[in-house]
Amino acid sequence: MKTNFYIIFLFLCSFLQAQNETVDSLNLKLTKTKSSFEKAKLNLLLAKAYERIDLVKGKTYTYNALQYKYNDSLLAEINNQLGRFHFFTAQLDSATYYFENTIKLLRELNDKKRIAIVNISLGAIQLRQGDYNRTITTLTESARFFEQTDDALNAAKCYSNIASAFAELELFPKAIEYSEKALEIFERLNQTQFRLITLPNLATQYYKNGDTLKAIDYNAKAELIATSIGDKRSLSIIYNNLGDLYLEKDIEKAKQYLEKTLDLKNELNLKSGIEVAQSNLGYIYLKRKDYKTAISYFNAAEQNVKGKQLVVVYNNLRDAYKGLSQMNKALIYSEKSNRLNDSILNSDSQKNFIEVQTKYETEKKEKEILQLKTENLEANYKRKQNRNLLLASLFALILTILFIYFLQKNAKRKRIIMEQNLTIQEQDFNQLLKSQELEGIDAILDAQELERSKMAADLHDNLGSKVATLKLYLESYDDKEDFFGFYNKLKKLMNDTYNEIRSISKNKNFGAQISKGLIPSTKAIAKQITDSKKIDIKVINIDVSKRIENTLEIQIFRIIQELLTNIIKHSMATEAIVQFSEQDEILTIMVEDNGIGFNIKDPKTGIGLINIEQRIEKIEGDFVIDTSKGNGTTVILNIPL
Repeated sequence: MKTNFYIIFLFLCSFLQAQNETVDSLNLKLTKTKSSFEKAKLNLLLAKAYERIDLVKGKTYTYNALQYKYNDSLLAEINNQLGRFHFFTAQLDSATYYFENTIKLLRELNDKKRIAIVNISLGAIQLRQGDYNRTITTLTESARFFEQTDDALNAAKCYSNIASAFAELELFPKAIEYSEKALEIFERLNQTQFRLITLPNLATQYYKNGDTLKAIDYNAKAELIATSIGDKRSLSIIYNNLGDLYLEKDIEKAKQYLEKTLDLKNELNLKSGIEVAQSNLGYIYLKRKDYKTAISYFNAAEQNVKGKQLVVVYNNLRDAYKGLSQMNKALIYSEKSNRLNDSILNSDSQKNFIEVQTKYETEKKEKEILQLKTENLEANYKRKQNRNLLLASLFALILTILFIYFLQKNAKRKRIIMEQNLTIQEQDFNQLLKSQELEGIDAILDAQELERSKMAADLHDNLGSKVATLKLYLESYDDKEDFFGFYNKLKKLMNDTYNEIRSISKNKNFGAQISKGLIPSTKAIAKQITDSKKIDIKVINIDVSKRIENTLEIQIFRIIQELLTNIIKHSMATEAIVQFSEQDEILTIMVEDNGIGFNIKDPKTGIGLINIEQRIEKIEGDFVIDTSKGNGTTVILNIPL
C-alpha cells in the first residue's frame, strides 16, 4: 500500500509591510541600526527571507528577534514565524506551542482576524497529526469568520485544508469539491503561490477518486508553475505526488521521482513530507521483494507519520516481515494497524465529523434564506417608496398648476416686478464684468510669476548642477595629472554648460535631454562627476526594464540632478550610489552617500530640497530622508508609474 501526501496551508498573520529588499541590504541595515525594536523587525524580515532558502538560518534570525519583548503585535508575529519553522521541520508539538502563544498575544490585542489566520496553522498541525475531527472543527470556525467578513482569500485557505481532511478520510468527492472552490478563488485573485499548493492536492484527490488523466494534468500544471518561479519546496512535493501516481504503472519512473523528492528535501533541510517519500520508496522495494531495504525506509517513515498514513506504514511493515517469514513481528504490526484504523474511523468519530459539517452547511443555508428574506423586504420597501413618490409627484403637479393660475391672475403686478429685476440684473452684470476684468489681470500676473519661478527652478536644477561639477573639476586638478586630458574634460563640460544656457534661452525643454532614457542619462551624469576623481558615483539598476513616459522621466531626472548637486556641494562624500528598482507599478530610487550628513530638523532649508519636494508632489510621489550628522544621507523616492 502507498502513502499519499497533501500540501497543507500554513499562513502568517501580517504585521510588517512587505519588503522588496535583498538579504544583503537587510543585513547592512541590521549592522547600522542601534534601535532594539528596529533590530527585531530586521531579524524577522531576514527570517522570512530565509524561509524558502535555509530553514536553519531562518530559525536563528527568528530567535534573535524573540529577544525583543516590548511590543505585543511584533512579538505575536515572531512567535508565529517560529511556529512555521518548527512545522516545516516536523516539530509539531513545538509548532503548536508557538502558535498558541501567538493566539494569546492576539487575544490581548483583540485582533480577531489574525487569530482566525493563525487557527489555519493550528488546523494544519491537527491535520498532520491525524486528528481530523479537531481539524474540521478548527478550520470550519475560521472559514465561517472569513465568509462573514468577505475575506475570500483566507476562506479559500480554509477550504483547501478542509479538503485535505476529507481526503484523509477517503471522502474524495467532497475533498475535490472543496479544493475546486479554493482553486477558483486563488485563480480569480491571481494568487500563484496558493495555486501551486492546491493543484498537487487536487491531482492526488482525483487520482484517489479514479481519474488518472486529471491527476497527471493538475500535477503538470503545478510543476510548470513551480519550475517557473524556482520553488524547490513545492517541486519536492509535486515529484512525490508524481512518484506516488506512477507506483502502479511505471515503478522505475516512480523511483526516479521519489529520489528527486528526497534530494530536494535534504537540500532544503525539509523534514515535513520526507516520511511520505520514504514510505513510498519502501513500497517500491517491498514490490521488488527487497524486504530489508523496504523495512529500513518504513522504519524511517514511521517516526513522523500520523493518522491514515501511519496505518499504511504499519500494513507495509506487516507485509515486509511476512516476506521475511518473521510472523511474530508481522502480527504485531497487523494489530497496531487495526487498532489505529478503528480509532480513526469509528462510528462516533464519523458521526461527530458529519455533525460539524452538517452544522456548517445548515448555517450557510440559513444565512442564504435570511439574505433572501432581507432582499424581499427591501423590494417591498422600494415598491412602497415608489408609490409614495408617485403620489407626492401628483400632489406637487397640482400645486404647480394652482401656482401658475395665480401667476397669470397677477400678471400686471409681476410685470412691474420683472422690470425692476431686469434693472437690478443689468447692474449686477456690469459689476460682474468689472470683477472678471480684475481677475483676468490677476491671472496674467500669476502666470508671469509662475513662469519666473519655473525659470529659476530650471536654472537651479540644470545649470546649477553643471556649474557645481565644473567647480568640482577645477578644485580637483592635480599638478601630476595629464594636463591635456584634464583640459579636454574641462572643455567638454564647459561646452555642455554653454549648450544648456542656449537651450534655456530658447525655452526648449528646460533641463537635460534624456532621449536615451532615465537610467542611461543618470549613468552619463554620474560618469561625468566621477571623472573629477573627487567623488565616485555608482548607478545600479535592479529590475527596471521598461521605458518610462518622457515627461515623467524629465521630472525624475531633475530630482536626481538636484540630489547629486547637493552631494557635491554640501556632503563632503567620497562615494555615492543611485539605485533603481520597481515593484507593483512603483518606481523606487535610493540615493545614498557616505558624507557628513545634516540635521534634518534644522529649519534652514535650501532651494534644492524645496524643489525636490515640489517636484515629488507634482508627480504624486513621496520621499524619505534618513540622515544625521556624521552618518551620511539616504534619500528614498517612491514614484507611481
